[in-house]
Amino acid sequence: MKTVITIIVTYNGLKWIDGCLKSVKDSIYPSRIHVIDNGSTDGTIAFIRGHYPEVQLTLSSRNLGFGQANNLGMRQALDEGVDYVFLLNQDAFVEPGTIGALIDAHVKDPSLGIISPLHLNGKGNGMDANFLEYFLRSAVGEWVEAILLEKDRHSLIRTDFVNAAAWLVTASTLQRAGGFDPIFFHYGEDDNYAQRVRYWDMGIGVFTGARIRHGRESRSGAVTLSQQMKKEWVRILIWACDVRRKGYRAFVLRRTLRHGMRAVLAVCALNIPLSRYHFVLASRTLGHMGRIGRCRRRSVEGGWWDRVFKPAPQQQHRLQTNEAPLPGA
Repeated sequence: MKTVITIIVTYNGLKWIDGCLKSVKDSIYPSRIHVIDNGSTDGTIAFIRGHYPEVQLTLSSRNLGFGQANNLGMRQALDEGVDYVFLLNQDAFVEPGTIGALIDAHVKDPSLGIISPLHLNGKGNGMDANFLEYFLRSAVGEWVEAILLEKDRHSLIRTDFVNAAAWLVTASTLQRAGGFDPIFFHYGEDDNYAQRVRYWDMGIGVFTGARIRHGRESRSGAVTLSQQMKKEWVRILIWACDVRRKGYRAFVLRRTLRHGMRAVLAVCALNIPLSRYHFVLASRTLGHMGRIGRCRRRSVEGGWWDRVFKPAPQQQHRLQTNEAPLPGA
């Protein structure tokens, strides 16, 4: 039997974590659970210790971000020689057959580096809106044809990207592509990882015979300038760090010039908030030229885990079991 570790990164996820852990524990296919907590203060850690003593915990005193926290779990999984890691969001819930179905799908098509199930909304009565956007970009024609012709509806649909709320990742993918790049803190790291997986000629697929429910909260209301700045910065990084694209330096200079000129125009119009928006993006983009170059080099060089994932001694995060006392206790 293939071995798999489910890795869940938590941050103040008390309202979801019981349902998330219970769904994995009730899975038909056995999976050990490793939770990496990013400094929760809402009782998440105490709840896991009290209700799920079998779960392994890695505790961080600060928020490492989604990617770097997952890297801790993935590195340990590689050291233990598992066949797969299953990355699951703290606000996502698997069905009993999900993990096993994803593994079966990979066995049938070993060329895949990442396989994801269908993402439903939290109630399970419709598709997750963000996931549906990615899904409709894929080649869904074959799946629709199979439904209309009453063929097998449990199809594997190849795609360029699916968000990392529920990823089954093979050990060979981790060895070749590495982990999430540290240039990304939160958002964009899964886009970049998908780019690197495709660079290394591995596929990404959505298996329609497996499902999760994604209980994330819908966000309504106007987008603030600060939120828009974060989105634009992530978009810049995703494009510039895509090793399959050429001319990233010219792209960085064009974006720097564009935002710089718009900052000047905003000052002339006495729109100080907008001028600050463009000035910050211009200076940040140019200032990251070197980091972007290093990110791109890491994408194509071997030995990612030994070269990149080397926390300094004072940054090491010791693995703690549920019986161990909290730090400082």
